[in-house]
Amino acid sequence: MLPIQRVNTTVVLLVLVFVIVVGTGWILYVQLHTDEVSTQVSAGEIVRTLVVAHEDNRPFLSLVLFYHPKTHRAAVLDIPGNIGMVLTPLGRIDRIDAVFDGKNPQAFVTAVEEATGVSIAHWIVFDTASLVDFIDLLGGLELFIINDYRDIDESEPVLLPTGSAVLDGDKAVQYLRLSGQAELELEQIGKRQAFVQALLRSIKNSGSFLQHPDVVKIRSKIVSSSLDERAQTALFTEFTRIDPERIVRRRVQGTVRSIDVEGTSRQLLFPHFEGQWLRQAVRQVEETLAKTEEEIGEDTAVTVEVLNGTASSGLARRTSELYEDFGFDVLRFSNAESNQIEHTLVIDRRGVGETAERAARVIEANRIVVDVLENTDVDVTLILGKDFDGTVVRSQ
Repeated sequence: MLPIQRVNTTVVLLVLVFVIVVGTGWILYVQLHTDEVSTQVSAGEIVRTLVVAHEDNRPFLSLVLFYHPKTHRAAVLDIPGNIGMVLTPLGRIDRIDAVFDGKNPQAFVTAVEEATGVSIAHWIVFDTASLVDFIDLLGGLELFIINDYRDIDESEPVLLPTGSAVLDGDKAVQYLRLSGQAELELEQIGKRQAFVQALLRSIKNSGSFLQHPDVVKIRSKIVSSSLDERAQTALFTEFTRIDPERIVRRRVQGTVRSIDVEGTSRQLLFPHFEGQWLRQAVRQVEETLAKTEEEIGEDTAVTVEVLNGTASSGLARRTSELYEDFGFDVLRFSNAESNQIEHTLVIDRRGVGETAERAARVIEANRIVVDVLENTDVDVTLILGKDFDGTVVRSQ
């Protein structure tokens, strides 16, 4: 038999070896392990994040934030809650936010993915109180208030006077949710987008502060997200690289129709052409974000006029919205001299060539002609023909 002392020494050595192996393995794991956001950034992939703020499961702010890690450019797509679509979990057509659940927003994420045509890997959800706390953590938001905002019954004095101001969390959320006098839906969309721009500006200015270990713990308690603490930190770090003044803004364009939902009439926004335009616009946005500064310089704004050469009412207006989504400057839209135009025509008014080709690619038109006008204010004239189905030109 081996001496007891020798056995004890052998056991101790084995334990030490085991501890060293496990410790080394853990160190290697920590060094090599990376979060999902960092993995996307390293691969140069578009980072898409759904951001929602709600009260009692009714969103008052909902948007998709697109971020390209190589160019550090970003875009926001406003997602209005009244988008109409078939919601599989409910088995009916209804508002997109009818499936929203603040504790488990996956059904809402899936609906937004279906509407936009892209996968959304991350989400951030605030209720009213946590959004207020997060803004206060950032030190407030600097916002330019266009209209005076009063209580709904207008019995109270002005709460938020016009002009530029730094608002604390409570006032900033109040501004976001209140409606000014005669405020249109388009103005409300602009206000939501400006709010997010101000939020990103504050995140950028508070970059180092948000990464402090003590602040990270507070932030993690405030922010409800699909990301763990490490991935959240990586995401907010990337947000600090965004130039808030150059964010691309997009909105969902469509037709509002009254729909009966379980005995109640609701006004729902149906994206143009069953959502094809929206999905095209999202693809175009992501292509734009991937462009370098030099490439952006080459893509100067193209001015367009859109003329409807068919008997289809409203076609020029809807097509102008499509071109605006693709970054073109539509100066006007109207009817052509005839409503019996057979083939869609793209006319180059400057003789440049590239501008007309860019306009033609949007709707897959292949008939491009040059007709230079000396005193014109547009680069391209687009005459829509019967071969245009509202999204693309159908060849014979």
